[in-house]
Amino acid sequence: MSVPTIERHLAQWGLRRWPDDASYDAWQRRELTMDYLRQLRRAAERRRDGGPDADAAFYDLAASPDALPVLHSQRYGYYRTLAPAVANALKGASRVLDVGCGVGILTTWYAARFPDAVVLGLDRSSQSLDAARRFARTSGIENVQFQHGDAERQALPEGFDTVVATQALFQSETDPGLPSRDWSTFERDRDAHRQQRLEQRTGIGACLDRVVRALPPSGRVVFFEKAAHAGRRVLFQRALAARGLAPVETPTLLTFVELGEAVEEGPLFVLRRASSRTSPAALGLPAFDEDVTQDDEQAIHRCAGRAAACVYARLPKDDVRSEIVDGGGGGGGARFETGRTGGGLCYAGVMRHGVCEELILGAQALRPFMTEMVKRELRAGRAVAFPSASTEHGAPEETPVFEHHGPAAERVWRELPERAVVREQTDEEADGRQRHIEYGRCAGNFRYLYWANTYDQRQIVMVEDDRRALLEEYYAESVGER
Repeated sequence: MSVPTIERHLAQWGLRRWPDDASYDAWQRRELTMDYLRQLRRAAERRRDGGPDADAAFYDLAASPDALPVLHSQRYGYYRTLAPAVANALKGASRVLDVGCGVGILTTWYAARFPDAVVLGLDRSSQSLDAARRFARTSGIENVQFQHGDAERQALPEGFDTVVATQALFQSETDPGLPSRDWSTFERDRDAHRQQRLEQRTGIGACLDRVVRALPPSGRVVFFEKAAHAGRRVLFQRALAARGLAPVETPTLLTFVELGEAVEEGPLFVLRRASSRTSPAALGLPAFDEDVTQDDEQAIHRCAGRAAACVYARLPKDDVRSEIVDGGGGGGGARFETGRTGGGLCYAGVMRHGVCEELILGAQALRPFMTEMVKRELRAGRAVAFPSASTEHGAPEETPVFEHHGPAAERVWRELPERAVVREQTDEEADGRQRHIEYGRCAGNFRYLYWANTYDQRQIVMVEDDRRALLEEYYAESVGER
């Protein structure tokens, strides 16, 4: 039997790739009845409020033969990206246990990809397992079996050299995980009691204990859970390390497109057991990284089209440099311009016919990086700022001079020149969680609003002084004055 590509495999399941929400929703309405969708919505609500039984009931309903391809098509990009990444980690495995396999879309592909391996899928949804068995039977995949089981309640089958779990163990999807010490830092205390309580609250502690008990000393683990958020990732990593699981390679976030939107999930963990007497470092294994900072490219604010022209026109400019950049695919003949601007920022713009069509802004320390990045993209004929960047804030005239959502916002905030706080407020809840919001002014006739909390969320928005009313209103709403 030839191994199908992941695209062909998904097509055999009836999954389809859709470019956006609107086209997918139209297809869903044609394929599924309103009565079924109401049942599914009620089951989803019970699942959020209930435990494993409500979870199994939801997935039983979602595994209906008519609904399965429609519902799972929402995750086409997830399957298409994750399947080959996991398969690469499974090379050399002879017996694979897939915990929380669902309807078996990935499990059956692993089995088809490695016909000499024995693969067992485990799940608590009986209807999902029936769907998996039907597909394996009609597709002639003979090296895979499926078994009813619940990692939260039962011991896992033993005798497998590799255990896989993809978005099956860390089911508390909205739980923020382990908070930082306070709003002004990304560092987290090492509190064993808090770690234990969070492992119990999210359920990952018991699940990981069962995985480790089922794993032989030389066994491998492949995990891909919803742990992209730093609070969840650090909680998960500390739980893994406490059970002697160490990464074989650096954990990696995966990015894929789902219904036209870029999604980042993971990381993908490939782990092995380290004995109690041998540290991961002694085995040459990389340590878990708790750094939440972002790379330079993620720290840049982008705008395009009319929004870029509006922001460029409003910027104070100093130390301006420009040159013509030759390149292919539309980059040839464009004028590149860079300079310093207010608020400790610098900018790089793409000018055509005297109009700024693409613009990026970042901290002044990023100027060399931004300059080289724009030149490289122009020579390659690629866009510097995505078209969607021009419509994020409605009318182009409403686009802030600078805006960033992410850990890099803290760096910009700390480096604001002549920062003067006008108003600020820090809230603290009974469990110690904090939120800080601050409004002020800085050099270059700019106003800023900065927002931070103990779950690594950071946001900064900057506008010119004559538009400060926008931030004053935002501040008042955020602290409950309006």
